[in-house]
Amino acid sequence: MPSPAARAEREVLAAHLVRHRLKRSAQREAILDAFVKAGHHVSVEDLLTIVRHRRPEVGRTTIYRTLKLLQKAGLASELVFGNEARFEPVWNRDHHDHFVCVACGAIFEFRSPEIERQQEEIAARIGFEIEGHRHHVFGRCRSCAAKLPREARAKPAPR
Repeated sequence: MPSPAARAEREVLAAHLVRHRLKRSAQREAILDAFVKAGHHVSVEDLLTIVRHRRPEVGRTTIYRTLKLLQKAGLASELVFGNEARFEPVWNRDHHDHFVCVACGAIFEFRSPEIERQQEEIAARIGFEIEGHRHHVFGRCRSCAAKLPREARAKPAPR
């Protein structure tokens, strides 16, 4: 049984499938449910591990294709960092940006009304209409930064 959160997503997916004359399947719904329940940035491999606990017959290609389908339906967003893609649920979620650790791959979400306001002001000043954006800041998380030798740690830029 899908969680209450996944019910809305199932309806969105069902409408997308009907619009594009695609088949509804138990595998797709199981993948969607697992994706929504995970609730964070998952790779194809992460989701494969989760889904196979309940549906061992589901393969990597099915996961990948379903994630791409969820993306087209407006339920998922793909984030590519280096050579790995991660997918995150986006249905009924507020806009946010990401800090990405270049050492361990951890992803931290953040929201900044100030950054959003500045983007809008700059765009208005130059006559640019923003249709969307992704803001990713790359660096090292606290744990990975602590593993660096003291002399290799970045020093804050003077203000």
